[in-house]
Amino acid sequence: MNNNCGFRVSLNDELLTNAGLEDQNFIISCILNSFRREHHPEEGLELSVSGLISETQQHVKWVNSPLKRGDKITIEVIDNGFDQPVSISESKSEEELLKGKLRAYHKLKEELKDYI
Repeated sequence: MNNNCGFRVSLNDELLTNAGLEDQNFIISCILNSFRREHHPEEGLELSVSGLISETQQHVKWVNSPLKRGDKITIEVIDNGFDQPVSISESKSEEELLKGKLRAYHKLKEELKDYI
C-alpha cells in the first residue's frame, strides 16, 4: 500500500503536473517566488515544483514556470498517478554524501562552540 502523497498542480485550470515519488524518503515542494532586486534588472514571478530523493540526494524537478499577475494556482494533495520528474540530478557517491555531512558537522560545531 502506497502511503506517499504528492501534489496535483494546475495553473489557470490547466494541469501542469502530478508531482510525487514512490520512494520511501523524499521531499516535494511547491514554491511560489516573487522577486525584485535593487541592483539587478531582474524581477518576476515564478512557480517551482521540485524535490529531493533523500537516500541518493538526487534533486528532482517537475515544473519551473513563470507567472503573471492574476494567475490562479491550484494545488491538490494526491496519493497516486504521479508523473515522472522532467529532470533528475545525478546521485552522489557515498564519499560525496559523507563529505557533505562532515561540512555540516564542522559548521555546526563552530557555530555552537560557545554552548557546548
